[in-house]
Amino acid sequence: MPVYAERHQILVTEPFEHTLDPMVLCFDDGTYWKQTPRGAFLMGIGDPSEAKGNVLTSTWQFLQEMARRAVRHMPKLSGARVVRQWAGTYDITPDSQAVVGPTPVGGLFLNMGWSGHGFQFAPSIGQALAEVVLGVKPFVDISPLYLDRFETGRLIPEPACV
Repeated sequence: MPVYAERHQILVTEPFEHTLDPMVLCFDDGTYWKQTPRGAFLMGIGDPSEAKGNVLTSTWQFLQEMARRAVRHMPKLSGARVVRQWAGTYDITPDSQAVVGPTPVGGLFLNMGWSGHGFQFAPSIGQALAEVVLGVKPFVDISPLYLDRFETGRLIPEPACV
């Protein structure tokens, strides 16, 4: 399967007065952050130099670098306390798009490689894949996400994956 694991680290700050509604991605430096309904900020960095693998440890270097970048983008976070930080893995494909649909093995269907976006797409892709499994035309065409795109060269590069 054309999927590999990559560690992604994230942290959560203490709550702040509400100032931000959307999730923000900064393509200049790979940072992303979102303020929760209770005011805490969730923050991470997409690190292109991160080694492939199932590493689940969180690092002091991440905390330092995230703090430096966060304060550059939002000076009001200077001196913010970090409540917790952790690491998890993304399952990533060569084009950073999921692999969803049937395989050459009869009765085997895939739903993987979401590059950190699986929870966001779960309800709709679950319905579409269930329809494919049942032999019903899915409510949305998921054929561009089929596994065979790697053999045919029909990759769908995702430029907004951090």
